[in-house]
Amino acid sequence: MDKNYTHINDDLLAKYLLGEATAPESEQVEAWAKSNPNHLKQLEDFRTILEKSKLQIDPEIDEHQALDRLNARLETEKKTISYTFILRWVAVVFIFFSAGLFFYNNLIGNKINVNSGENTLTQVLPDGSTAILNKQSSISFIGGFFNKTRDVKLRGEAFFKVSADKSKPFIISVNDVQVTVVGTAFNVKSDGAAVVVIVESGIVKVNNRNDSVRLTAGEKVEVSQNQRHLSKGENQGKLYNYYYSNELLCDGTPLSELVAVLNQKFKSNIVIVNPELKTLPISTTFKDESLKEILTVIAETFKIRVEYGQDTIKLK
Repeated sequence: MDKNYTHINDDLLAKYLLGEATAPESEQVEAWAKSNPNHLKQLEDFRTILEKSKLQIDPEIDEHQALDRLNARLETEKKTISYTFILRWVAVVFIFFSAGLFFYNNLIGNKINVNSGENTLTQVLPDGSTAILNKQSSISFIGGFFNKTRDVKLRGEAFFKVSADKSKPFIISVNDVQVTVVGTAFNVKSDGAAVVVIVESGIVKVNNRNDSVRLTAGEKVEVSQNQRHLSKGENQGKLYNYYYSNELLCDGTPLSELVAVLNQKFKSNIVIVNPELKTLPISTTFKDESLKEILTVIAETFKIRVEYGQDTIKLK
């Protein structure tokens, strides 16, 4: 008879179905359900309503409309059973969870990390800007960016083509250096000891803790750690884009700069033995040539000797 189970109410059934009932309470509900076919049916109906009441959390859902729909559904179903506890529980969870999800996606967002690994990689950013990452480089940013700025953290080297948006400056942080732009194209490289910024088009502001400088097309700046004063200079050629253009474009480029890029590109160890050779300007374009072919051209151009050792190549 039911008189032995007067303590079995909707709240206890809900706790049981949600896995929140204690062991003694669970035993009481199960005994109650087994004692009468109508009790078992009531429990299963209760389970069905709970399953129907589950909501797919989506940040685009209007929580008030969703709750209205849930209310209407439960009003229809609870002609035979009172489900006040379920309605209250689902409503509270839905409101808090959807509000938190909305806050996270729109104000904080998901942090995205992009690593190039052993190959160059092109990444389209949420604002339509493009970052071309050199090998063993990475960027991280917030999905959707923040409301006032577009912030990107860089490790290694990347070429950026930034979509113009005066209301949201594009800010790259690398080591203790910040590069700020609105819409432009430029290359940023960090080897741990220094950060080099080269501008292809537009205007770029570069600053560290102590100073700042503005660069325009064809200009560059090299910033070492804790540098007190930043000085810009002219960039000769387009060696900086070798990793995605597969070209070495020299235009009055000092030999020392070409050698530095060759060492990066071919993982070689070329050493200029005679210091006077470092400033020699070279104007040519290399495309798809091997390291040996490039060094042959350099030797013939400057009438110098190339000495190949086991681990080192010397220019004399």
